[in-house]
Amino acid sequence: MNISPITSAYQTKSVKFGHDKSGDPIVNASMKDRLKILGAASAGVAIACAGLAKNAGYSLKPAKMFRNIKNSYLAKTDFKAKQVITIGAGSCLGGLVGGYMLDNDAKNRKAKTREAVMQMGNISIPILTVKYLAEWTEKYGKFANTTASIGAVFLGVFIANILMNKLGDYLFNNKKETRGIKITDFSAHLDDFVLAATYIFPKSGFVHNVGRAIPVALMIPGMEVGLKKSKEIE
Repeated sequence: MNISPITSAYQTKSVKFGHDKSGDPIVNASMKDRLKILGAASAGVAIACAGLAKNAGYSLKPAKMFRNIKNSYLAKTDFKAKQVITIGAGSCLGGLVGGYMLDNDAKNRKAKTREAVMQMGNISIPILTVKYLAEWTEKYGKFANTTASIGAVFLGVFIANILMNKLGDYLFNNKKETRGIKITDFSAHLDDFVLAATYIFPKSGFVHNVGRAIPVALMIPGMEVGLKKSKEIE
């Protein structure tokens, strides 16, 4: 990680956060801008959760929501493929809107849009891989199911990265933006590990409780989208 004061893409003094030569371009943003992007991604997650809760028959009235938090949607629901993909989409869209508001450079906006497409694939493909592999191997016993469920997380991340890079190249015609797998990709995959654990330990209260952190973890992709900038202008 290189640390040095520079002028950011948003025309503010900030810190330089670098990746290695095979990774994404250096992202420059002040703490103030990072908090704004986080707020935008959080708003997207909140809207997505509200929509899911309403669709599941839960009230969105604050008085009812906070009166019995233990029986609220966020406390009771199991975050599976449908919920994760919806919340992830909200996060990415929120981050994209926030990024557009903070950065009017056309090349940076194109990079952010491409990153949004990438992140949606990186959210949906791994969790669908976990879902279908775990369900398919249930009949082969606990060991096979456990191995497949855990392995599906990593397999899904790598498949998603390959497929979404090809899709990104096709849609945006810019191979300079080819994106490598980053540690933050895995940090946003708490949902996949929790879903895998749900198949391995279907009645575990601990797994259910850990799953409450999924909406927060899914804010990371939205931040990646909003902070993304183009390699072409560096």
